[in-house]
Amino acid sequence: MTLEELSRAIAEGTYSCSELTMEALQRIAANDQDGKCLNTVTALNTQALMQARAIDEEIQRYGRRSPLHGIPVLVKDNIDCTGFPTTAGSLALADNYPRNDAEIVRRLKEAGALILGKANLSEFAYFMSRQNMPSGYSSYSGQVVHAYVPGIDPSGSSSGSAVAVSARFVPYAIGTETDGSLMSPAAANAIVSIKPTVGLVSADGILPLSPVQDTAGPMCLSVQDAADVLQVIVREEYAKDYRASLGKDASGLCVGIVRQDCDEQALAALDHAEAILQDAGISVKDVHIDIIEQDELECLMHEFKQSINAYLHQSTGTCKSLSDIIAFNNAHADQCLRYGQDLLEESNTKSGRLLESEYIRLRTKLTSTARAMLEGTLEKENIDILLSAGDGPKGNLAPISGDPCMILPAVIPDPSDYKPCSWHLTAGPFQEDILLRIAYILEQGAAILPKPDWCEEFEA
Repeated sequence: MTLEELSRAIAEGTYSCSELTMEALQRIAANDQDGKCLNTVTALNTQALMQARAIDEEIQRYGRRSPLHGIPVLVKDNIDCTGFPTTAGSLALADNYPRNDAEIVRRLKEAGALILGKANLSEFAYFMSRQNMPSGYSSYSGQVVHAYVPGIDPSGSSSGSAVAVSARFVPYAIGTETDGSLMSPAAANAIVSIKPTVGLVSADGILPLSPVQDTAGPMCLSVQDAADVLQVIVREEYAKDYRASLGKDASGLCVGIVRQDCDEQALAALDHAEAILQDAGISVKDVHIDIIEQDELECLMHEFKQSINAYLHQSTGTCKSLSDIIAFNNAHADQCLRYGQDLLEESNTKSGRLLESEYIRLRTKLTSTARAMLEGTLEKENIDILLSAGDGPKGNLAPISGDPCMILPAVIPDPSDYKPCSWHLTAGPFQEDILLRIAYILEQGAAILPKPDWCEEFEA
């Protein structure tokens, strides 16, 4: 069942928060450290069952605060949540217990969500080492395992959040992205995710990689679920009725389909998308993007040094700087340096001030080039959305430009030959409502809700 279906069941009284929380915990007990050993969870809320009962009492007396009220969620372990350490997957930060919730966690709690625990991730959001470090590995919690086929790359740094949703441990989770860490694991695990415009969702209380590119976003089973979660986590000044946008007439919109460099499966998915969109009265045209490959690594190393030191300076843990983390890892190399830490060490050679002319020139060039390619194409072609699929030319345009993008399944994966194919949609800044509207139309036309063949749906 999707978040929306579970929310309706709680509202109708056929499911309680206590029952849902109990079932989620039982699923985690059966297949996270045992059974399938997916290793998606770094810590669980020891008060979850008591908090669930209190939520049931509140709902019975006063009604529900939001569609998230009474629904358990896992939060990626680089997001501050009181009662849990924020480790970013690093043993060096095992004692980093935040004094306050991240802004996004505060909003989830205000909406009545139950924080079930923290989700595993690629250490430091995949900014640890170039030495063949696999997606989903951290020294603190080990390797995340793909829910469909063990051994397949769970992808990205939000891998624990993505696998927990695809395995039906929870109906939704929160991940973060700097460059592909929401989109890539969502695609690899056949779920839905949206990367908001940078700044739409507060990054306060998120252990940073880049203040220029970091953002949090929902990882869900449906587009409506993504809209409901986004509705809760956005900053007040940017609030929109994202759910209402799903049902709006889209006949005046135009979608540009990018078919370049697509394989046969991706081309078939785009043909299917074109038929669905045309049936909905949406204009469709083929577009080509002359992509200039951009390497933001040098910028990220400057930004990581500055932002991680600022974060750690306020932390409760032993490590107060990037230098402290590197020293801890060296002192515990057998546990912490299975794949090295060359990215941490190289980042630590930067000044951490973000004043170097070389850095400023590179960052402004990266951002302006990405926006010219992405937003420039939208304007030049007079289109609202760019749509690609599979391994099409998505590149890192939206992460660098800061624009919103979204992933949803386009082809039902065959467990015997798991090759998922997702639609990838990109819009201009703060156009999440249009992005969701188009994605919802595609989802309704495709009628896909994949899941691993071994796991069961929540049944109300």
